[in-house]
Amino acid sequence: MQTLKTGIAGLDEFLMGGLPPKVILLSGLPGSGNEIFARQVLFNRAKNSQITYFTVNATTESIKEDMAAYGWDTTPYEAKGTWKFKSLKNTPTNELSQTILQEMQQARIVAVDSTSELLIDHKIKDIVNLITDMTHQNRKSQNFHFLLATEGMQDQQAETTMNHYAEGSLNFALTWSADTTMRHLIIRKMAGTIIPTRRLNYNLGRRGFIIETATRIS
Repeated sequence: MQTLKTGIAGLDEFLMGGLPPKVILLSGLPGSGNEIFARQVLFNRAKNSQITYFTVNATTESIKEDMAAYGWDTTPYEAKGTWKFKSLKNTPTNELSQTILQEMQQARIVAVDSTSELLIDHKIKDIVNLITDMTHQNRKSQNFHFLLATEGMQDQQAETTMNHYAEGSLNFALTWSADTTMRHLIIRKMAGTIIPTRRLNYNLGRRGFIIETATRIS
């Protein structure tokens, strides 16, 4: 299966080439770095692909400010139309899928930040329909697309349901010791690929997502 590089040192080797062209759920607790991961990968892909970044409650200005802290300036890409921010706030349920699919139909990579916020105004069956519609559309465009989710913002059944319907699921796990925060990337599922059997340790630094074992992956 064709894979697409993330541009993150060590991660593409771990994934045996990169991410497959699937609709992928990125879940984690606040502070786990799933948003940083998504933005970093999309910024790297913007050099050769077109990106549409959907928000729900966050403003474009706040997202750009957060990205600028890592040196990711989308302004030149926005000027060329390569990168677009679009809001899903107050989008009627019957227009949700259509709004997102219109971008996918233009061969653009799509990110939804976040499905957890969408669940405040929409039912889980509507999000399932969205994931299913995106999956069917993506069979034509063959890009990967990100759905972000914050653990604990929805009930366990909704989280399990989203993980079931998404083609891929990456979990950004946090554990704490007395004086250390440890972060682990866990691939829960990835349709059409062999899932690595170990979790991947990572940190968040000034340049974003950093794989701790990058120098040891061959």
